[in-house]
This record gives sequence, C-alpha cells and structure tokens, in this order.
Amino acid sequence: MAGRSASAWTLRTAPTMLTGLLSTLFVSVLLREVARGGSDSPLVERILRLWGWSWLIPAGARVRVEGREHIQPGQSYVVVSNHQSNLDAMVHLAALGLPLRIMAKRELFALPILGPALRAIGMVEVDRARPDVVAIDSAARDVLASGRSLLVYPEATTSSDGTIHRFKSGAFAIAIGQGVPVLPVVLHGTRLIWAPGGNAIRGGQVRVVITEPITTGHLTPSDIAGLRDDVRAVLSSTLAVVSGAHI
Repeated sequence: MAGRSASAWTLRTAPTMLTGLLSTLFVSVLLREVARGGSDSPLVERILRLWGWSWLIPAGARVRVEGREHIQPGQSYVVVSNHQSNLDAMVHLAALGLPLRIMAKRELFALPILGPALRAIGMVEVDRARPDVVAIDSAARDVLASGRSLLVYPEATTSSDGTIHRFKSGAFAIAIGQGVPVLPVVLHGTRLIWAPGGNAIRGGQVRVVITEPITTGHLTPSDIAGLRDDVRAVLSSTLAVVSGAHI
C-alpha cells in the first residue's frame, strides 16, 4: 500500500458501504424469516451468496477461484483460511461454492438485527476473551452434521501486514473431534482492495486458491498441534507463490 493512504476515502468507499450495509439489513431480516422454516433451507445458502456479492460488486472485486476439483460434493469440511480484509467472509460465501457457516466473534452477535439473524442460521459464536469450548464444539458439531462446512480464520483477526500470523488450535480440535477433513483455502488480493482498519476501497483481483483437503479420521487429540502447524505451512507456502505471481 506504499504511496496510498488506506485511511482516505475513495470513490468506491461510499457506494460499497451504502450498498453493503443496506443489503446486510435487508438480508438479516430476510434470513430470520426464512430460517423460521429451518436453517437448512437451500434458500439460506443462495441468500448468503447474494449478500456476499452485494459487497464485492460495488467494491470492484474480481474473484477468481482455483482448485475447485479438491472439493468433494456432499462432504463437510472445516475450511481454514488466512484473513486479510473485512471482505474475506463475503468472498468465501459468494465464490467458494460450499454451504458455509462461519465461526465469528461475539461482538457481531451483539448487533441488533444482524445478531439474531446470525443465530437463526447457525453461525458459530465465539467469545475471544473467554471462549466456551463446550458451546463452540456443540455448535460446530451441528453445522458439520447438517452437511455444511465450517469456515474458521485461525489467526482470529485480520493480518496487519498481509503475512500469515500464528494460528489458534480450535479449528483443528474440531476437525479431529468430528473426523472431518480440513480444507485449506488461501486468499490473496482482498487486503489490496480494502485494507484492515482503513476506509479506502479500490477495485482489484482476488484469488481464492483451494488446496488439497487433509483427512483427520486417523488423528487423535495429541495430533492437534501438528495438524495446526501443517495447515499453516500449506497456507503460507501457497500464499508465497500466489502473492509472487502476476494477478
């Protein structure tokens, strides 16, 4: 971002914020109504995809997904991704092609209108200061048992410099405990469109790279740290290749 202020507003900032926030309000109300008939409605997934695009299109994000062949239809995954921007969740929901629920910070669930909608469709609430492991495991188990995948950002916050920071272990404990594969996914480009802590939104290319899933059925709780480190290594090496390529 050298030579460009991430805090200054751009011509894309106001339309993106306005469209995205209005869409979020509308979708939150709509999802609560749809979820009355069950959060497993396919309509929920379509609404979430449209919501993602309602942010990405005005932001000028051009999304390219690679590695879809690694996704097995009907398989639930713990999807693990690096975290570079507030746009990341929108990219995953809009373009990944999986029915997703996200492990999200408790502060979002405290927001009026949005919070009840997140609960209604089964997003997983996490208090980062005092995580309730039993409640998180129960919510994650429900997501995976329903045939959906759980998206986790194990850095727990957006990267301040674009590199992949230290991972927390929760996602990997869940994957091993439930015996589902981990699906490593690398994002590159969202930080250049909307940097963490900034107001400047600029169009650009986003690459989503899906790597080979890592099976966990043979692993035990003693393997959590090793799995965590292996997945971080995969993401870091993939990001190094992607960020060095012309996009």
